[in-house]
Amino acid sequence: KLRIKGTVQGVGFRPFVFVLAKSEGLTGTVLNDGRGVEAVVEGPSEALERFRTRLLKELPPLASIESVEAEDIPVEGRQDFVILESRSNSVSTVIPADAAVCEACLKELTDKNNRRYRYPFINCTHCGPRYSIIETMPYDRAGTSMKGFRMCPECRREYQDVEDRRFHAQPIGCPSCGPSVKVLFSDGSELGFGHGFDTPAAQVAWVLADGLIVALLGVGGFQLLADASSEAAVRRLRRLKERDAKPFAVMVPDVAAAERLCRLSEEERRLLASPAAPIVLARGGKDVDLAPSVCMFSRFVGIMLPSSPLHALLMDVWGKPLVVTSGNLSGEPLCISVEEGLEKLGHVADVFLVHDRPVVRPVDDSVVRVTDGRAMMVRRARGYAPRPVWRTSAAAPDVLALGAGLKNTICWLKRGVAVMSQHLGDLSSAASLNAFERTVEALGRTLDAVPQVIAVDVHPDGPTFALGRRLARKWNATVVPVQHHQAHVLACAVENETPFPALGIAWDGTGFGTDGTVWGGEFFVLEEEGEPRRVARLRPFLLPGGDEAVREPSRCACSLARQMGPWRTEGLDKRLERGMPVRKREVLEAMMARNIHCPATSSMGRLFDAVAFWCGFDGAAGCEGHAAMMLESWAAEASGEKMPGDAYEWVMHEEEGLLE
Repeated sequence: KLRIKGTVQGVGFRPFVFVLAKSEGLTGTVLNDGRGVEAVVEGPSEALERFRTRLLKELPPLASIESVEAEDIPVEGRQDFVILESRSNSVSTVIPADAAVCEACLKELTDKNNRRYRYPFINCTHCGPRYSIIETMPYDRAGTSMKGFRMCPECRREYQDVEDRRFHAQPIGCPSCGPSVKVLFSDGSELGFGHGFDTPAAQVAWVLADGLIVALLGVGGFQLLADASSEAAVRRLRRLKERDAKPFAVMVPDVAAAERLCRLSEEERRLLASPAAPIVLARGGKDVDLAPSVCMFSRFVGIMLPSSPLHALLMDVWGKPLVVTSGNLSGEPLCISVEEGLEKLGHVADVFLVHDRPVVRPVDDSVVRVTDGRAMMVRRARGYAPRPVWRTSAAAPDVLALGAGLKNTICWLKRGVAVMSQHLGDLSSAASLNAFERTVEALGRTLDAVPQVIAVDVHPDGPTFALGRRLARKWNATVVPVQHHQAHVLACAVENETPFPALGIAWDGTGFGTDGTVWGGEFFVLEEEGEPRRVARLRPFLLPGGDEAVREPSRCACSLARQMGPWRTEGLDKRLERGMPVRKREVLEAMMARNIHCPATSSMGRLFDAVAFWCGFDGAAGCEGHAAMMLESWAAEASGEKMPGDAYEWVMHEEEGLLE
């Protein structure tokens, strides 16, 4: 008997086991249950050993095995190998992630003789929606949002044929029995066919070509689309979505088209074409056909390929770069239903491309960046979540970690397996807080998890702190506050399997420190026992106006210039005079002299903001990290030149037991 844990449900694993056992002449059974897959195989010892070896080496594309526990049991004397019905019990299995449309389905999508020709929801066990449609585990159709679509006889035959690519593909459907799409105006009325356009994709391409904005209901929620070559269309999208400066992602039909816009490494090509199909931040090329307002100040292009058959059909008609951005208003969660999309995005989009397959949870596009040949996760969502991120002893307490207020994700640790949610975003509005709480409950319900410990950000006024205390009363759990930057360095150490003792460095924007100040440039020693011990920091400086200094880099520059005193150069003084009105600077100086609304910080992020101001950044930041990203681009442009002058001299001293 084999107990197999990992990504083994919804990925064609049982038919894989079936075919493998048959090829080795073995008999037995295989089934899904709440813990993964259980296989019982009978036969000669040599054949059993070959079976176990091949089981690990010849996995289906989306499958991954975390562990295999083997147990010798008495022979049952079965004459055949069969796939049994799923067995429902306590859930601790891996929930499969959504996967981009595979090559086999893409081929059928464009085959005029195939019954799924141009069918926008084509899928098989190697691709298609998973996490975004799952309501309960184990992963069976009755526990997904496909339960309302009754299979036609032909789909039922494929679903039950163990040798078919769609054997137990839970989202299976076709034009006769599956979900369908339609195109709506922003008032909800349907856009009829005409003008020679015979498909919804052709209708939408016609609308985009006219410089208008389209809201598309994708796998995990709405996306807003615009012609990436039209400056007027992109600027209008920015204005209506209230997204002033943050760069937009761009979808192209294939890797060849991506290479016309970007300089791609081998790893970046691999990521683009992978089942996760993330947005890849790649170095932009010169003289590319993109409107200036797409990437704004960034030297990177967020490039992506079609991640669903609906995207593939649209790109087949459109054929050129397309802006694809999250279907939400600034600071709010993704819209996931047609009604919600029309209500909240009706003033943004001119036309809606929608479908009738319910989206169970919002799942945004993932974002990755390759650094030194290694893929670094910027935003972990579609294609990756909710794969486990860590494993420890099964005897560990069950933990719910609620994260922080910005770029939030939540994580459940159950029986030693850490399952992290999709990226949820900033918890800055009532709508985002409601979505955050729904995700906590929904993922916990799917995992059948009840925490013994709830970890929250230590900030007493933070959104996760309040929810953690409320949930702790509900579940009779212990609340453990975790300092923001200690969490950062511990996460890095665990992810990279770093042996202790180690030095952990957290260079960040802002976070509540244990001494009541705002941290952000901290050095910790990590040891086997106890929490990370802070041993050094950036020298603290004031933030005149608090959060206003985060939005206006000139305030940080004014504070640091004041702290420099006689070491300040004439050039920095002149830059301050040019970049800030005299009266405003006098007010800020008075605030700092009297320490009125001027919290102290050791934030490296705010230092980057100040240096960006001195190098030419003016005005308020249009998005988080705006000034720092400008500084990075300027530094990259200048890095090939011989820099005048000497390197900065670093001075370190000890202050209250810390190196500064």
